[in-house]
Amino acid sequence: MPERENRPAKERKLLPRYAWLHQCLLQDIGSGKYAVGSLLPTEAELSKAYGVSRHTVREATRRLVDSGMIRRQPSTGTVVTAARPTWPSPSYAAALGTMQEFMAFTERTRLEVFDEEVITLDEGEAGRLRCEVGSRWLLWHANRRLVEEDKIITYTRAMVRPEFESIKDRLHGNHPSMYRMLQEQFGQEVYKVEQEIESVLMPAVAVAQLGLDEGSPALRIVRAYRDRHDRLLTLSDNYYIANRFRLLTAWTKDGA
Repeated sequence: MPERENRPAKERKLLPRYAWLHQCLLQDIGSGKYAVGSLLPTEAELSKAYGVSRHTVREATRRLVDSGMIRRQPSTGTVVTAARPTWPSPSYAAALGTMQEFMAFTERTRLEVFDEEVITLDEGEAGRLRCEVGSRWLLWHANRRLVEEDKIITYTRAMVRPEFESIKDRLHGNHPSMYRMLQEQFGQEVYKVEQEIESVLMPAVAVAQLGLDEGSPALRIVRAYRDRHDRLLTLSDNYYIANRFRLLTAWTKDGA
């Protein structure tokens, strides 16, 4: 019987296919089915064994590369290098002391939306976000990836007004920042960015989607993008993966 049929059906429905396969491979490597030092089966073999497309295999194994569990070696194949995620790459450092630095940072990342829903803000949420009670918003669940390093650094929940929905059509490849798309497509200029930072645990959906351990720490940065009339245009709720991101700021006295 194919391996995929031994996996819980409920688990497969909750996750995108590549995230489900990523979880399967994490378990199979951790259990020793694919031992450290051995070659991982080819894309074609994994595709057949788990009943998914080769594109799904490619997305799932890319996350194993990101976490240091496998390494692709030309002319040899893909070698299993660790039984658990090691996150070997150094953390990405971003200087976000000014709005200009922040906008430059957003141009070096891209969002990968894997789920979406429509939400309506009640009085409490609308008051907290300083926007209209009963307003409807698109909520995108996404990962944020560094363009140059091709490394995921966050799980992100992005709130977008429905009239800006077409932005999603451009969220592929090395797309422009949300800030630039709002301006180019809709003439909406971001005049102010409000930022709130706290240390939290990574949400369960991100733990499953990214193959992290339950209880993994995260740096949560919530950013509200407003126009010059203080109208909320979009909001991003970002959970930065520990050891993958450092926030750098510096201040000087006036005249120093």
